[in-house]
Amino acid sequence: MKCFPFMVNIEGKSCLIVGGGAVALRKAEKLLPFGVKLSVCAKDACPALLPYLCAEEYAERLLCGADFVVAATDDKELNARVASDCRERGIPVNSVDDRENCDFYFPALIGRGSVTVGISTGGASPALAAALREYIEALLPDDLGGIAEKAEKLRGKEGYAQYIRSALGRDAE
Repeated sequence: MKCFPFMVNIEGKSCLIVGGGAVALRKAEKLLPFGVKLSVCAKDACPALLPYLCAEEYAERLLCGADFVVAATDDKELNARVASDCRERGIPVNSVDDRENCDFYFPALIGRGSVTVGISTGGASPALAAALREYIEALLPDDLGGIAEKAEKLRGKEGYAQYIRSALGRDAE
């Protein structure tokens, strides 16, 4: 499946994660640096998710006010129910390891300062996305965040494009 890689500002948006295990934690760890308001619904939540716990049992009422939802339990039927409930309400949902019940996917991320690179295979192979992330990450300069800050200050000024090429070691192009 070909997916368009939207980059969306989720700062201040409300996300409900249904599930409290290792997979739910990985999703939360990807979202929290982007300023999301996180709520977690889980019978057994890992310690890092306890501050976000809002309920132990999933109920449709928990979807009220959610901008997007992640169904991350080890119960495929519950994940599918969450996805169905979300779709009835027009709420984007990611049901982990179930492409048919996903409206969006989590990309493999590279983050350096304000620069975020997302790599996706449309849900086909998370392992390939992770391998590509490692490969691309090794090619990027360590100070990419600093380069982005300076480029922002130079934007629209003479020498802007040349600075970027030079900073990335692409002077000859």
